[in-house]
Amino acid sequence: MNNLASQTVRDIALKIPATTRIFEELKIDYCCGGRKPLKEACRNSGVNEDYVIKKINEIEAAEVLEFDWTRASLSDLIEHIEDTHHVFTRNELGNLVPLFEKVLNAHGSRHPEIAEAMNIFLKLADDLTPHLQKEENVLFPYIRDLERRKTLNLSAPLPFFGTVQNPVRMMMMEHDTAGELLKEMRETALNYLPPPGACPSYTGLYHRLAELERDLHRHIHLENNILFPRAIELEESFVTQELL
Repeated sequence: MNNLASQTVRDIALKIPATTRIFEELKIDYCCGGRKPLKEACRNSGVNEDYVIKKINEIEAAEVLEFDWTRASLSDLIEHIEDTHHVFTRNELGNLVPLFEKVLNAHGSRHPEIAEAMNIFLKLADDLTPHLQKEENVLFPYIRDLERRKTLNLSAPLPFFGTVQNPVRMMMMEHDTAGELLKEMRETALNYLPPPGACPSYTGLYHRLAELERDLHRHIHLENNILFPRAIELEESFVTQELL
């Protein structure tokens, strides 16, 4: 890819999906904050721009295989998001609470950051639980119906929310909030580095929080940068068709 430094992180992740791994490793935001040029994103994350470009070029040259969701149907993409990311998120939001409590009871007096991180986690869970429900019960069924009607050459549905851009805008705002909470939780939990001699529960908690963060970044990237723009484009194609 030419002129990598001036391309947005989002566009690089879309063109070379496997680059999300290096972005995750280097803490470069490719989902909520992915519209920044790579040069600026590297500066914000405190990483060497030349090193990142070198790694991206290596990934592209090696042709690291990762499924390209820009080529999938919207229904297949939604199914993947629900079956993979929504299921994982729900499970972790529920299962991490007792683990947090266990670690807090054992180590909270010496490590007050555990209680602070848990409060942020509970806020994240309170936000994400209804968020997932709104996507599954309102937005995703509408997008599936849009695609079905397009395939059958039927007229566009008439949703109660007016246009798909309205729920999409709301979902993206909620994604931004989740992204900020994830960042705050990582900073509070000292970059998920357990103290020397930490017990397996302590180490396991931080490992799973990092995994949740990584999965949510991937999850939000698929929605913000692939599903939502394509859904808007699909809905607008009905209007264009009706005007012809």
